[in-house]
Amino acid sequence: MNASFPEGEVRPGPNLLTIGSLSRETGIPVPTLRTWERRYGQPTPLRRPSGHRLYPAEWVERLRRVAFLIEQGHRAASVLAMPLAQLDGLVALSQARPAAPRLVPDAPTMLGEDPAIVRLMRAMRRLDRELLMAELRLEWGRLGPLGFLSGVAGPFMMQVGEEWRRGDLEVRYEHFASACLRGLLHELRQPYDQAARGERVVVATLPGDLHDLGLLMAALVLAIRGRRVLYMGADLPVHETARTAIAQNCTAVAVSVSTAYGPDRGAAQISQLRDQLPLGISLWVGGAGAPSELPGTEIFTSLEHLDATIALNGR
Repeated sequence: MNASFPEGEVRPGPNLLTIGSLSRETGIPVPTLRTWERRYGQPTPLRRPSGHRLYPAEWVERLRRVAFLIEQGHRAASVLAMPLAQLDGLVALSQARPAAPRLVPDAPTMLGEDPAIVRLMRAMRRLDRELLMAELRLEWGRLGPLGFLSGVAGPFMMQVGEEWRRGDLEVRYEHFASACLRGLLHELRQPYDQAARGERVVVATLPGDLHDLGLLMAALVLAIRGRRVLYMGADLPVHETARTAIAQNCTAVAVSVSTAYGPDRGAAQISQLRDQLPLGISLWVGGAGAPSELPGTEIFTSLEHLDATIALNGR
C-alpha cells in the first residue's frame, strides 16, 4: 500500500528518489518497477500531495539484490517480499566459491561427463564437506533453482547411486553425499518458507519409503512458488498424512515415490491415501518410482512439470 506524506510538498533528494532515479540506480527498467508494484506491492513508494511517487533510498540496495537473484533464476514474486537479511543470505549462497583448489580425479571419468558432476564426485570421494558444499552452492548460484535441481543435484545423486550399485563406491560415500545435499536443500528452502504466503501443502513419502531427497527437491520448488510447505519427511503412514492435511486445512498433498519403492507398491498406497482425503484436497505424485497414472491424482513427471503447473494455477 502506498503511504502519503503527512503535510506539505516534499521534493526528491538523496533519501527520496523518483521512479526514474530508482531505475537508473538499480538498472531495473521503469515499466518493470511499475509492474512489480502493481502485482506484488513492491517496491513501496511514498505519495507526494501531487500524486507522484517517491521511493526511500534504502530500496536501491534491496532492488539491486533482487535484480541479481532474478538473474540467478529466482522469481520476483518470491524475492521481492524478503527482508534485506534474507536477500543477503541468498546472494551469499549464489556468490559462494570453492574454498579449496580443484582436486586431481581420484577415479577415471567418462569422456564428455558433466564437469560439475565430476567436481562434485571428486569432493565426495575425498569426504571433503567444505568443498562439496561450496561446489553445490556454486552450481545453485550459476543455474538457479530448477537448473540446479534437475541439472546438478539429481544427476549427481544418480551418479553416486549408480557407482554404489556397480560396487565402485562404498556405502559411506553415498551416505556422506546424501547428508550434504539434504542439509543444503533444507538451508536453501528456509528463506522461501519464511516468505511464503500461499496455500498449505503436506509433503511426505509413503510408508516404508526412506528416500527423501526427491521429496526435499519438490518441497523447495513448492516453497519458491510461495506455497506453505508442511514437510513431514520420509516413511509416513498413509492415515497420518491424510489426517495432517485435513487438520491443517491443506489444499494439496505432495508425495514422492523413489525408484526402490516401485510403481506397483506405490499405486496401492497412493490409492489408499486418495480414499482417505476429501475431494477438495489435491493429491500430487512424482518421483522415479511413481505410477504413470492413477485416478484422482496428478502425476508429475519432472520438477519442471510441477513448477509449471503451480505457476499456471497461481497461489
